[in-house]
Amino acid sequence: MTKLNAIFDIIQGHQITDRELYYSEGKIPVFTGNNEIKGHWNQSIIEKSDLPCLTYPTKGNAGVAFVQEEVFDANNTAVLIPKDEWREKVVLDWFRFKLPPLFLEAMTSKSGVSYLNKDIVKEIDMEVPDKGKQLREIKHYQKLEKMKKKLEEVLYKVDDLLSKGIT
Repeated sequence: MTKLNAIFDIIQGHQITDRELYYSEGKIPVFTGNNEIKGHWNQSIIEKSDLPCLTYPTKGNAGVAFVQEEVFDANNTAVLIPKDEWREKVVLDWFRFKLPPLFLEAMTSKSGVSYLNKDIVKEIDMEVPDKGKQLREIKHYQKLEKMKKKLEEVLYKVDDLLSKGIT
């Protein structure tokens, strides 16, 4: 078992207000926890040399992680940057599938809002197989992800029909 802070540098994101973004001009996207763009400005939480990396929401985490390929800033979002000695040993997409259940298990709650701060994440232990096994497992996860998306589309259509009173 290996602690996440042995594999990744963990950068806790910060709170960026709408006002700050409104009065700022820039091209760097600011991602919210769920990987949506809140706005743009000229600051970045990471360097180009840190890419690719992972992000995850720090507030209200629904058990998700995202691979980032471009420079960005983070609002209520934390960043996992592979340490140099791990960069060639890990497949970030594998972590995108493996981390969410660990996050859901580890997060804490304050006033009904779930939190996943740096101190919690750095203590998460996980087994990291060799890169070949990670790549083999990803193929299965990606198939499941495609099936899940198709099922979600079908369920949406069924709900839409039911809401119209058509069965």
